[in-house]
Amino acid sequence: MAARNDTTDPFKVLRARLDGINALLEDMDVADAQELIKMLLAANRIFVSGKGRSGKVADCFAVRLMQMGFDVHVPGESTCPRITRGDLMVAISCSGTTVTTVQVTRISADARAKVAVITAVPDSPLAQLADLVVLVPTTGADVKKRYRYVLGAFNNTLFEQATLLYLDALVYAMLRRKGIPKQRLSERHTNLE
Repeated sequence: MAARNDTTDPFKVLRARLDGINALLEDMDVADAQELIKMLLAANRIFVSGKGRSGKVADCFAVRLMQMGFDVHVPGESTCPRITRGDLMVAISCSGTTVTTVQVTRISADARAKVAVITAVPDSPLAQLADLVVLVPTTGADVKKRYRYVLGAFNNTLFEQATLLYLDALVYAMLRRKGIPKQRLSERHTNLE
């Protein structure tokens, strides 16, 4: 049997990715996480937006928030109401230039809703609309070396994977902070699948 190398052994790739994500999360600002939790807990309603794979991460986060009992909506869905003052838009885009995400975020800011942006580009058009920018530092030529990360088909794979884990960790921090029992997630899980 031939020896497997780093690019053909999926478990070596997985371990390299997990190591990279761990190193990246260590570089993220803890104060930003605490501020985002405060914003989420203070919002009347929460709107979560993203497109492409960032949109899938946004959808995962929206589901968790709904299961916790928050009033959460995803722009573009038929049941999405008007965003207003007192609401929170959480917009996710690696580049910070995704047209639809920037557009719904601009509408949110114009409606005087609070805006939290999760991006890799702190001076992007999306970040300029934000009350809070959570930086997931995956840009720059040294990303692969800095995080010893095995990149996917696109460089933003690290952004998406780290953001998913980051947001899931926020959910569990919020569960503890609000004293929400973990079984509520199961109780509010859809039965229409």
